[in-house]
Amino acid sequence: MQESAQDQDLQLLERLRNSDKDALVLLYKNHHVMIRQYVLKNSGSLEDAEDLLQDALVVLWQKVQQGNFILSSKLSTFIMAVCKNLWLKRLSKNSRIEPEEFILPHLHKVHEEHAENMDFKHLQKALDEIGDTCKQVLLLFYFEGRDMEQIAQQMQFANADTAKAKKYQCFKKLETLIKSRFEKSDFIH
Repeated sequence: MQESAQDQDLQLLERLRNSDKDALVLLYKNHHVMIRQYVLKNSGSLEDAEDLLQDALVVLWQKVQQGNFILSSKLSTFIMAVCKNLWLKRLSKNSRIEPEEFILPHLHKVHEEHAENMDFKHLQKALDEIGDTCKQVLLLFYFEGRDMEQIAQQMQFANADTAKAKKYQCFKKLETLIKSRFEKSDFIH
């Protein structure tokens, strides 16, 4: 009688609990093709895929060794989920997104119909001219996605309402500067 996939998963987990390193080798062999395909389709290399699967198996190993790990899905589903999370974190960490690229969509009030074509060097220049406090508030809100409470704490404002008012003032300052210093043609390509 053939074992079910669930039984095989449970046996592999038991082997991991008993520190059977051969179980890790088997898991690697069973999942490397799936992870390689995922990583290659998502801007990665073969080396990235190998590293990612190894990292995911380390996560699994550590969770199983803690003794309270309960598998609530197929083992392959769990490994893929860990790989996806690790890969998204790595892509996010390694991305070279400039703050202006994130703020840009939120500047629709400035030149609504051409905001997506704005030349980033003009925006950078304007951000540099509005002052460090304003620049930091806008970057924290638009680039880092911080809420008003977090911004108030980091910037040592009295409260979230103060941070909200400051963000509004800074945005208006940036908007006014852009409108006064640049022509619409500066932002159209």
